[in-house]
Amino acid sequence: MTATIHNRRRNHSSIAIMSATPPAPAPPAHGGLNGHAPRPSPTAESFSKFFESWIAEQSRDLAALRAAASAADPAAPEADLRRLVDRVLGHYEHYYRAKAAAADDDVLRMFSPSWTSTTENLFLWCGGWRPTAALHLLYAKSGMQLEHQLPGFLNGGSLDPDLADLSAAQLQDADQLQRRTIKREREIEDAAATAQEALATARMVELAGGGEMNGEAMEREMETKADGMRRVLDMADALRLETMRGVVALLRPAQAVHFLLAAAELHLAVHEFGRRKDGHAGAGAAPSPPQQP
Repeated sequence: MTATIHNRRRNHSSIAIMSATPPAPAPPAHGGLNGHAPRPSPTAESFSKFFESWIAEQSRDLAALRAAASAADPAAPEADLRRLVDRVLGHYEHYYRAKAAAADDDVLRMFSPSWTSTTENLFLWCGGWRPTAALHLLYAKSGMQLEHQLPGFLNGGSLDPDLADLSAAQLQDADQLQRRTIKREREIEDAAATAQEALATARMVELAGGGEMNGEAMEREMETKADGMRRVLDMADALRLETMRGVVALLRPAQAVHFLLAAAELHLAVHEFGRRKDGHAGAGAAPSPPQQP
């Protein structure tokens, strides 16, 4: 069945855009996105406000992606779709640049963020989403779209140029990307373990013993330990962005629109669910009655 579907996909390939989408170009070291003036890098304290503005930006991207995915004309100009995909990837890149700047200011807040919900924080991996989740999202969305279109396809129809129409070569590329990403995740997890275990060195035991703590010496030592976790965060965020761009690179522009749409929908839905859940939990806590004099 799988081989038959892939053979018939190739027979209907003329309805889809066949050129691969290259990854978005690396952002310049100076200057902002799309020629605009560079935005100031947020500190850890101001990153919460930046995050809210980025959520609003992602919501606007979501609307544009939905409009492109639901366009009546399935043969939308490839250049238009490519520009949209590159713009959305550029917004992800801007987010990670801002996050790196905030982490340089105070890495502690990056691992215990106040701008995300407790639900989101429950699923954090090294300060963010697990990179292989991007591949699982690709497979899940592709399977859903293929299942929806399969009856018509088996009756002689064609597949839409979305994630249902992944070719055998694209699936092989996705599998190789997943394998590489898993390997990198394990390397980062090893680096995180090393950084965390460094908390129990002889020097730390010496500083903690004796009943009195040398605050200045402990501050210097803990700053060194935090540097190890900052490097872990840098590696993890680089892999997150690299994986996102890697998935987009193996897709045709119309398919990339559907993938980025699914990613934005999932992130915004979980964020909103967690925010509401935290709000209900806070509202459910009854205030303590006033003490009688």
